[in-house]
Amino acid sequence: MNFIKMAYYLVIILAVLLYFFQRRYKSLPSDSHVKVEATLNSKRRSRVDTKNEEGIDLFKDLYYKLQNLENFPEVLPGARKLLRSILDQGVLLARYKAPARSILHIEKFDPSKLERFLAAEFQETMDSWEAYARRREVGSGRESFVDRKAAINWLKNLAPLNYIDGAWLCRVHKITTPFALRGVTKNAWQTYSEEMGDGDLEKNHVFIYRNLMQEIDAALPAGDSVDFTHPRHGMNDESAWKAATAQLLVSLFPNDFLPEILGFNLHYEALTMRTLRPMKELAELGISAYYFTLHISIDNADSGHSAMALATIVQFMDIVRETGMMDYDEAWRRIQAGYLLSQSFDGNETVQMYEAKVADMLQNKGSLARKLHCTSRVRIGQRRLSDWFVSGWGSNDNKGNDHNEEDWKDEFLAALADAKPWVHRGNSGKSLLMRELAWKGRMFGAFTDSEVGLLRTWIDSLKTGDADSGKPYLAPVEEYETGKTTFAPSRQDAAVFHPALPPQQERPRSEDYGHELIPRPPIKVSQVRLDVLVPLWFTHPCLLEGTANSPHQMATRLTSQILQILRAESGYKPETSGVAGMDEQLFADTSPDLVALGLEIVRRQKLPEPTCLGDVLGEPNVSASDAITFAYTMLSWAMRPMANGMFLLGLARAFLDLEVLVASSDDLLARREREVLQQMIERKSISFEACLNELKPDVQKCREVVTGYEYGRTEIEKVLG
Repeated sequence: MNFIKMAYYLVIILAVLLYFFQRRYKSLPSDSHVKVEATLNSKRRSRVDTKNEEGIDLFKDLYYKLQNLENFPEVLPGARKLLRSILDQGVLLARYKAPARSILHIEKFDPSKLERFLAAEFQETMDSWEAYARRREVGSGRESFVDRKAAINWLKNLAPLNYIDGAWLCRVHKITTPFALRGVTKNAWQTYSEEMGDGDLEKNHVFIYRNLMQEIDAALPAGDSVDFTHPRHGMNDESAWKAATAQLLVSLFPNDFLPEILGFNLHYEALTMRTLRPMKELAELGISAYYFTLHISIDNADSGHSAMALATIVQFMDIVRETGMMDYDEAWRRIQAGYLLSQSFDGNETVQMYEAKVADMLQNKGSLARKLHCTSRVRIGQRRLSDWFVSGWGSNDNKGNDHNEEDWKDEFLAALADAKPWVHRGNSGKSLLMRELAWKGRMFGAFTDSEVGLLRTWIDSLKTGDADSGKPYLAPVEEYETGKTTFAPSRQDAAVFHPALPPQQERPRSEDYGHELIPRPPIKVSQVRLDVLVPLWFTHPCLLEGTANSPHQMATRLTSQILQILRAESGYKPETSGVAGMDEQLFADTSPDLVALGLEIVRRQKLPEPTCLGDVLGEPNVSASDAITFAYTMLSWAMRPMANGMFLLGLARAFLDLEVLVASSDDLLARREREVLQQMIERKSISFEACLNELKPDVQKCREVVTGYEYGRTEIEKVLG
């Protein structure tokens, strides 16, 4: 009898549930209720999948275009906005995470505090490594890779990142760099040079990783090709594409974002468990771990890239203090932003995850307190406060309208962000909501300390007004004084701005020249005209520097030889079988570069000393002298190294002849400087010869080199008179 009663009541309950279920989903047939939850879950999954796919597609598209920038100059404005956005995100993520130790805790720049902070970070990594090693010693299994297949998949998905190793520094040292900062950028670019093997292809990190991909049969195309981004290659890790694209973005505007580049470099060169664990476990699986072993040693904090990164920041901050070219505290905050951008890729957490936590937290609180607020007239957006939580996320509103859970959260946070006086964008201190959560507020105790902190960070992160015009992560960064002079109005031409892609003059036809370069006799003039020599001297280092704009494109024998030419021009010590590391910075005074030699010429001739190439050339205009016109023409060609590479190589070889002329003149340089220049010429001559030997099998490329050389010699001699 009891069983019959129970069955009877169960039937009634089921009937009632079915009745309400059919009313809510009255457009569905009565037998479709089993599909509802699956449909909702499918919508949620498809939304997440769509977001991920859109993110990967965006990063893949930029990854390809930024490596081929001269073909896609239209991406520059959007790239600049995206860079500022991800810098915002990096700082905000650090504030959300609020770790016990953060670079943000160093409010004012102090070298000793920064050094102690980095030492503590290093010690934490060492402690983690020791704990890991002891676990493995007593028989614990691998923690990064289940098996060889998993390791290969991980390595393959890292290819977008490691095929552009060093990219964040690839543009940092350009002829457009303000002269006062060239010592800083030279020291930063040294790290990039060492990543590229200092001109020894076998030591080039990208080359090493490409070989690793061949060893594991990854069969990947060239990293700068559009095919590299195709989904069929199985590289679908959004975090890897995002981190790789961020490296390309942060490198893109070196004059405007130098502090951020230096901060990014400081974090990226630090030792992490992401390098240490794979070093051990890959070897256990029979896969070469040398790429990771190399980074552990070369990035060391005593004399390697970590030490160099710290020393470069100290050097930069000293110059900022001495010159006043920008606000000292702002410079430090911007270094912190670059550091935090790199740090933001350490894990899988994102700002969006924390924003979702804010929404979930408020929903949980609101659902419990909904009836307490049932008579409240407070409105958030177009709804009463209690109506937002009437049935929870993703069900329906008080009018019976369906809402996707994620849409509902987005709508609520958007409405709350504009709900004054409860929330004042960017100002938690002014927000009534935060005051009500504090002592003597009506909601004191309803939120824990961590929850209050989460909410405060969210409010402070909200931009005011239009998202693109609101205050960025620190302060406006487009314009700051980069030397003793500024330009009014500000200039964006190729002599002061990078990257600039002005219209280029048509190159001479290579068909008019042979394919064998025969050096002309030395240049001879009765008297060197300074109004011609000075603009040509300060401009000609631009000719080959664009070759280094893409790490992937530097991993060839030809570009490795060009790197050695660039190293000689930049005043680095001759290449050895090892790496210079901190030695290069400790003995920097003995190695002036072409710009430093140009400044010495100016001083000896008692000419006004320029602070940047823009001072030397002035603004481009139709009334400029032939020498300055030639200089701007060279800049326009140099900004397109992919299209003009071989022609530029020949043109640079022609300017070697001009350097020989200067080195032979007692009037232009003192004896020591002439000796330095002569040594530079000898190093460059060897590398130019090696380039020509590398090109011998390709007659057309040799012809383009000859065209550049012959054209350059003719123009140089013509303007010298």
